[in-house]
Amino acid sequence: MIRRSTNVRNSSWNLANILIYPTAFLAVTPFFINRLGEDVFGEWMLINSYVFIAVHLIGFGLPHSITAHVAEALGKGSNDKLNAYINASSRLLGRMTLLVLLFAGLMFVFTNWGPTILFEAYTWKTLVVATLFIAVKFPEVLYQSIFKGYEHYNKSAIFNMSNRLAALGIQIVLVYKGYSLLEIFTANLIINLVMVFLQGSMVYRGLENYKAVLFKGLPERKELYHFGFWTWLQTIIAIASYQMDRFLIAWFLGTATVTYYVIAATIANHLHMAFEAVVSWLLPKISRLKESMTDTRTYFISIRSFSVGFSLLVLLALYLVSEPLFILWLGPEKYEKMIIFFRLFMAFEALLILSIVPKLYLNGIKSLSLITGLEFMYKTAIIVAMLVFFSINRTAEALIWGQIVALLIFMPVEYLIVNRRILHENPLKEAILTMIPSLCIIGVIISNSLVWEMTFVLVALLSYWLIYLRDKYFDYKILIE
Repeated sequence: MIRRSTNVRNSSWNLANILIYPTAFLAVTPFFINRLGEDVFGEWMLINSYVFIAVHLIGFGLPHSITAHVAEALGKGSNDKLNAYINASSRLLGRMTLLVLLFAGLMFVFTNWGPTILFEAYTWKTLVVATLFIAVKFPEVLYQSIFKGYEHYNKSAIFNMSNRLAALGIQIVLVYKGYSLLEIFTANLIINLVMVFLQGSMVYRGLENYKAVLFKGLPERKELYHFGFWTWLQTIIAIASYQMDRFLIAWFLGTATVTYYVIAATIANHLHMAFEAVVSWLLPKISRLKESMTDTRTYFISIRSFSVGFSLLVLLALYLVSEPLFILWLGPEKYEKMIIFFRLFMAFEALLILSIVPKLYLNGIKSLSLITGLEFMYKTAIIVAMLVFFSINRTAEALIWGQIVALLIFMPVEYLIVNRRILHENPLKEAILTMIPSLCIIGVIISNSLVWEMTFVLVALLSYWLIYLRDKYFDYKILIE
């Protein structure tokens, strides 16, 4: 049954897609730092942040919107609607690609007199190539979203992993040969162009009776924009709360500090992406189920229980092996510079995982204003808390403590609101008791006593069993459908 399970298959491919590349990248990070130096490596990570931020800001929330609407059209069995959504998506993302290409051209012209402003000529050229890379990401976003709407997560994962691992292999060679960041981003651009062409060929060959519509008005674009607008707002809030810290560190503490902070943040970010990827199939599934008026509350409870338990178990295991693993990986000197950031990010992640399933579920049922309001609430609190803590104690650790405190206060508020809108169950359980396993794992991470660590682990296991697995709506069969 598990081998035949669509949910298990999609979770496995998502997990591989999220973990294989960052694991490989982190494995060779000491090599990159030693060859490039801490400052240049930190600059590389900041430019990567620029690419990440730009793609998500300019993308207007369309990836989730395309996935949800493709799944919805498939659920209705409407091929005309499916083709209309894909045509509207292609046109919207095509315009964004042209806009970014125009901006890259202006940047290229600006390099003639721009080196004296903000950056050196070399950095401007690197930014131009990085901007071209951004433009190529939009067709990739379209094809990846269509794959996910069809629940072809295996195709999405294979293309994405091939793209990133090929780029990593070239990066290793270029850095070893002494090439600069400019050559690295140029190689990334070429590889991405090839992979986008291959993905587009597969997508359009698989569409039944598809015809491109270039000029005719498509009312479906309004539906895509409406859904995309709300998920776009969620993305803006997320970027502000999860990317601002590294730029603050670069400005006040230097790019060398960014290097070790970003290593820890990258591990935490990709862990969160992996935890979300394991259950991300919930969004298209809920989008289809709501069309048949199926009660989805059991899906919410069951998948949330799995998500929280799986994520906390991984965090606990990683914490227990972190010291020997990271010393072997980074060496004692780099380990000492990074480990405090890593442990604090693990504590932060133990709380952040609680937001995964509510976000996917509410987007799936198109309760867009509610989930956007909830995201705005706790992520604004994260930003404010980071600034307050950093103003009191100007260290990188203070930024993470601010994030932890914000979630301790506002995650129970989010669960209380979700309970009142969806579950209509015991508010105390939803707002307070669901936090106990996460708080216990935080206790394990920040305590220095073996006795306390064992106590926290036992309480975490007992509370998880009583609060999550004993819930009357929990049904493990949903996980292996």
